[in-house]
Amino acid sequence: MPDIEIRQYKTTDFDSAIKVYQNLCSFYGLSFDLDKSKKFFSKRSHFEPYYTLVAFDKSTKKIVGLSFSEIVIEATQETFGFIKLIYVEEDYRKLGIMTEFIEKSIQYFQEIPLDQVGIYLRNENLPYLNYYLQNFGLSPISTIIAKKLG
Repeated sequence: MPDIEIRQYKTTDFDSAIKVYQNLCSFYGLSFDLDKSKKFFSKRSHFEPYYTLVAFDKSTKKIVGLSFSEIVIEATQETFGFIKLIYVEEDYRKLGIMTEFIEKSIQYFQEIPLDQVGIYLRNENLPYLNYYLQNFGLSPISTIIAKKLG
C-alpha cells in the first residue's frame, strides 16, 4: 500500500498537480488550458476562500489526487464550505483517499467555523450519493441545474 499524505496544496506542487488536473479534466470531459490552469492554481494557494488538498505519494513524490473546496457566503448570510471537486488517479482509487479528502475538508470548515458544509456532485458521481449521505451525515438541500454557455 502506498504511503499517502493528505495535505494542503502548496505552490511547489504545481508541476505534479497540473498533470493530475489534466487527467481530471479529461475524466470529466472538460477542456484543459495550461494558461488558465496556472491562474487557477495560483489563486488556490493565495486566497482565503479556497481550500485545496492534495494526495501526495511519498514514495514517488507525486501528487495522485486533488480536492477543491471553496467558502461561500450565501444571500441568506449562511456560510458554506463546499467541496467542489475531488479526483484521485485510477491506480490510487479504493484506498480511502476520497474519504480522507472529505473528512479533512469537513474538519477544516468546522474549525473556521462555518454554518454548513456541502459537496457538489457532478452527474457522473450521482451513484455515490448514498455513500456521502450515509458516511458523512450529509442531507440533500438543493438541486442545481445548469446550461453551458458559449
